[in-house]
Amino acid sequence: MPESFDSYSNNYNQLVNDAIRQTGYVADNLVAAKLKKLRNLFPDLSESSFRLLDFGCGIGNLFGKTHEFFPNAVYTGVDSSKDSILKARSLFPENSDFQEYDSSVWENQKYDLIFSAGVFHHIPHNKHEIIFDKISSLLNEGGRIVVWEHNPINPVTQKIVKDCPFDDDAVLVQPRKLKSHFNRISLINVEIIYTTFFPKFLSGLNFMDPYLSWLPLGGQYLIKGEKS
Repeated sequence: MPESFDSYSNNYNQLVNDAIRQTGYVADNLVAAKLKKLRNLFPDLSESSFRLLDFGCGIGNLFGKTHEFFPNAVYTGVDSSKDSILKARSLFPENSDFQEYDSSVWENQKYDLIFSAGVFHHIPHNKHEIIFDKISSLLNEGGRIVVWEHNPINPVTQKIVKDCPFDDDAVLVQPRKLKSHFNRISLINVEIIYTTFFPKFLSGLNFMDPYLSWLPLGGQYLIKGEKS
């Protein structure tokens, strides 16, 4: 969550759309796909009241669609980019909770689901350990952490990252490395799930996505774990 994202806060979605144009999707499609995947993974949360931390929330794209999939979620978004937080607050001025990373307020809460999408490849890998220690301490019993990342061996993903201006600092993260962090912080039911296999013109095949979750060729992957 580098502060360098400040300069991209006003045109973030346009830059994403430009980078992923070859897939046929736009930023909103990707946000909806993530939330749909989360709902499928955790159907018990679909109608429950629970606390959700969006770690690296950027300009609040996830918040904009969260209640379509989790109507009773209590959302908190945190990001180190001050301009992105200001943008999120301006885009979603009502019933939202966006906080700067340096604030202590979000650290004084406990969460049932901590979600982070496309964040850790921007954070120096030698800082991952301390961040996982921090966020895992904020989980309620039975709470889950889900980290969604780019698949470093997918050639389309590699091109998208190369073409995206705010990915200049990106160092993609190997799934097994994230899994080692989840195991180190003693999460249970840790699983790597590959996803995002088909461009939009083949979206009719998206029903196959769950059946291909073992195949390390998807454009992205997620790793999940639970606090026992």
